[in-house]
Amino acid sequence: MVVLDADIAGCVVSSLSGPLDGKRREILLVCLAAVEKALPSIDDDGASEYYKRLRNMAALAVELGNANAR
Repeated sequence: MVVLDADIAGCVVSSLSGPLDGKRREILLVCLAAVEKALPSIDDDGASEYYKRLRNMAALAVELGNANAR
């Protein structure tokens, strides 16, 4: 989960500077799938909320990248 956190955060920060490159977009998509898979098994409410917000940020960064590609 720590690696997912770091990977997503790095890509989201990059997306704030401009469009994501293909590599970072792919990393975010892989991370999104991993977070979705892990979320149901997180028992701590605080951690669950944190990773839901992290997932939402990643999804927004991917959407922003898709919008910029048009």
